[in-house]
Amino acid sequence: MGLIFLLLCAALLSGCTVPEDSSEPRRSTSVAEADIAKTPGVTARIGRAYDGLTPYLSVNVELSEAFTGDEAALLDHVLAQVWSQDEDAPKKYVTLGVSGPGRTAETTSAALASLGISSMKYAGSAVSLIGADLVARYGEWPGPVPTVGSPIASAGHLPDLNTIESKTARASLVSSGLIDSWK
Repeated sequence: MGLIFLLLCAALLSGCTVPEDSSEPRRSTSVAEADIAKTPGVTARIGRAYDGLTPYLSVNVELSEAFTGDEAALLDHVLAQVWSQDEDAPKKYVTLGVSGPGRTAETTSAALASLGISSMKYAGSAVSLIGADLVARYGEWPGPVPTVGSPIASAGHLPDLNTIESKTARASLVSSGLIDSWK
């Protein structure tokens, strides 16, 4: 009787393994940060933060004078890297702080607006990003791993600026005074 029980348990347990999910890339925040750091003059920190009990994803980008590229293309690359890691989920929202010579919340918001990503001032030089815009641009989280350097070499792909979401974002940015008009 004991032998039958052991054989039955062994047979049942052999079918209880969970196969590893290989459908999505498994990327840590440190890998995404390392890919961002391949751009001269750029470092980034990605991590979980809390506003009271509300979790959110915090992204801090530091630019030195060695960075001479286009800020919008850089932020597109940074956000694609952030969106491709699956260690820390965006949860409710994402904040983005960009520091360095001449960088303010206003310059960051203007660069993001050129990508079709709405933002609003959060604290200091940080802005809060609209999650729906990130999903529209980068897909469901976690997104695919971007090719290192490709968005910096070109302007990246621009969203359709005639969608209802983009028109709403434009109106919000104009009414908030972040931009004068949408050109």
